[in-house]
Amino acid sequence: MRFMIIVKATKESEAGQMPEEALIAEMAKYHEELAAAGVLRDASGLHSSAKGWRIQYAGKERTFVDGPFVEAKELIAGYTIIEVNSREEAVQWTRRFPNPAINAKQGEIEVRQMFELEDFGPSEGIERFRKIGMGNNIQPVQPIPCGMHTVTPHIVCAGAAEAIEFYKKAFNAEEVMRVPGPAGKLVHAQIRIGDSTVMLVDEFAEWESFGPKTLKGSPVTIHLYVEEVDKFFARAVEAGAKIIMPLENTFWGDRYGVLLDPFGHHWSLATHVRNVSPEELRQAAHKMFNDSTPH
Repeated sequence: MRFMIIVKATKESEAGQMPEEALIAEMAKYHEELAAAGVLRDASGLHSSAKGWRIQYAGKERTFVDGPFVEAKELIAGYTIIEVNSREEAVQWTRRFPNPAINAKQGEIEVRQMFELEDFGPSEGIERFRKIGMGNNIQPVQPIPCGMHTVTPHIVCAGAAEAIEFYKKAFNAEEVMRVPGPAGKLVHAQIRIGDSTVMLVDEFAEWESFGPKTLKGSPVTIHLYVEEVDKFFARAVEAGAKIIMPLENTFWGDRYGVLLDPFGHHWSLATHVRNVSPEELRQAAHKMFNDSTPH
């Protein structure tokens, strides 16, 4: 099911006023999440009606009317097209759409479901549309989806839905999408922490998908670089993470600590505070291991 999110024009957009950088960044983040979830099909802003025109019809007669047009509330300033599995999923996405109004003033979006060729009865005309790709997703497939990096953690949690809520509290994560499965479990989900995606799934014994608690531990640590590690660390501990290694200034130049989350996963958190040369790093590592080796 495809839906068009229509951004209504305002007096500011019709006057040619450009959005501020903060709004552009917020819109970019939202559309990256759409792309990462695989539901984004197209999006664009529109110039004001001063750069457009209308063709008015009366039977076979056509009248050209140049812009601008005065009724701003009936005009549109942009659109986003998404393809999802249900109206409910579309509603969830559109509730998160940023306020499109310039300077955070009163804005409005309208959402309309788009026709598919299957909505029409068979006809020669419909087949002609089908041959040129109308009604289908004709966007080029991106080998690496927008917003994804080369390496992405994909973790198993006994209680993936609860894990998402924990990561929201602990790491300021944002939920991108979830795919419900049997018995209330999640067969797939994605969250974003900072600029990176983390994938989650519930335990499924039939797929040999087990989390670290079932496996009695995990050899994997997920590392987060953050701006202010002390505040980030304290927030995670307050949310329920257990301290494995307290924060300290390390010889490699990071202020660094390690946490264990309630689902058995290890997370290391750091802020880089000092640049260290390769030689200094080698010497410090050598000294550390020599000092810790029994004599």
